[in-house]
Amino acid sequence: MESAAAALTLAKLLLTKVPSAKNIPIYLGSEGKIQVAGTPIRSDGAQAIVDEAKRDDPLPLYIGCGGGLTEIASALMIDPSIAERFTLVWIGGESYPAGGREYNFDIDPFAARFVFNESTVPIWQVPRNAYARCMVSLAEIEAEVAPQGLLGAWLYAQILATIQRNARYGLNTGSTWTLGDNPLVLLTGLTAWFPRMVGQQRRFEGTDSSKYTEALAPEIVADGKYVAKSSNRNIRVYDEIDNRLILEDFYARLKLKKIAEGS
Repeated sequence: MESAAAALTLAKLLLTKVPSAKNIPIYLGSEGKIQVAGTPIRSDGAQAIVDEAKRDDPLPLYIGCGGGLTEIASALMIDPSIAERFTLVWIGGESYPAGGREYNFDIDPFAARFVFNESTVPIWQVPRNAYARCMVSLAEIEAEVAPQGLLGAWLYAQILATIQRNARYGLNTGSTWTLGDNPLVLLTGLTAWFPRMVGQQRRFEGTDSSKYTEALAPEIVADGKYVAKSSNRNIRVYDEIDNRLILEDFYARLKLKKIAEGS
């Protein structure tokens, strides 16, 4: 697993490929997992979440997480009052109803359990059965992404480098690739054009082409399994993601960027 410092370097490198995004701030996260109940890991990333949640802004705040929940849990431990000030969109957790071990849960099980079991933050969850369907073939990526200017070529090279690195550990990923974190863009950026009522507020949120259910948040136990609760806050669990919208929007934006740059 890459370190937080390596991830920070990679994120900064990515922004050099997108000049219009060069001023987006990037914060260093934690290097380890939460180990003690109620004890956050203080990092620039966790503090940035607290600061943004407490900033006075009439727009709703959505925080997308395509990995472990260390920074989210730490921020909620640092300042529990922010739980009512944002919605967490999490790519992670095993499929319902049973749950179990899953990659993003395993990054920091304590953090995931704290967010679900001990906080009141609103959650939109995209569990494994939903995010794993965001699958493409390597031929598709080579045809649709690689030719699209410097950014497309760089993204394609990152996938090839990861495949080669996996091969050194005996993992053959075959001819497909899962873009499982991409639903974060869909659910927070490619939203419906008409509002829906959320409590007493009208918000433009979600995509009606992606299916979800509202259910009582389960308790997550140590092995990642879900235990049904008779009373708890409702969370949104996505059962089906609009992969057509995710992928075609992604490919179109790469092509339009290449045209705009004249490359």
